[in-house]
Amino acid sequence: MQNYGTLYLIPCPIAEDTNSTLPQLTIDKIFELRNFIAERAKTTRRFIKTLNPPYQISELEIEELDKHGKTGVDKYLNALRKGKDVGLISEAGCPCIADPGGKIVAQAYREHIKVVPLVGPSSILLAMMASGMNGQAFTFHGYLPVKNDGLKSRLRKLESEAQKTGYAQIFMETPYRSKKIIDMILKSLSPKTRLCIAKNITSVDEEIKTKKISEWQKTPISEEKYPAILIISP
Repeated sequence: MQNYGTLYLIPCPIAEDTNSTLPQLTIDKIFELRNFIAERAKTTRRFIKTLNPPYQISELEIEELDKHGKTGVDKYLNALRKGKDVGLISEAGCPCIADPGGKIVAQAYREHIKVVPLVGPSSILLAMMASGMNGQAFTFHGYLPVKNDGLKSRLRKLESEAQKTGYAQIFMETPYRSKKIIDMILKSLSPKTRLCIAKNITSVDEEIKTKKISEWQKTPISEEKYPAILIISP
């Protein structure tokens, strides 16, 4: 019987200079590993270096994910097939959640390779925890359409779904589009709908607030650029 390695799913901090958000057990596992799969090798090396590992960064072997899926996933499991433990690491937060890597995990299961998720920060769950909305039933939608017409239509559809089911509807946005999508929400949705804006989660500038649309419309919205998790609910 072939002796496979274990695939560890490794979260990393959401904000800069917040390594304290990682449990020591997760850091210890990073220190045990020499093989990683990552979105960008450069940022992964930089992150691991900030942890002061007991090895030289040059010792690491890091396979970069092909986000466009042109190369398939087979090559990423080679080290695992040779019995080496491998860490699948995110750019920010948890791997495979609004993040590439799920296909690698699926292939690992097909080959009977053990998969172990490690603990770390998730902006989606942290925002949901602090929103005051329905934590028993919610739906995550990733990023919404870029173009205005598609965005407005999608927002109204999510609002209708929230009203019909009571499910909180969660989506996320990049720093360069967060202000735009918030403006569209305030223009397009019912004044009675609740909106949670969670920005800069885990950083010193973190701010999470939930208000009705009508209340947000009376509140000046910051022009600053920030990553945001947004949640709407009846």
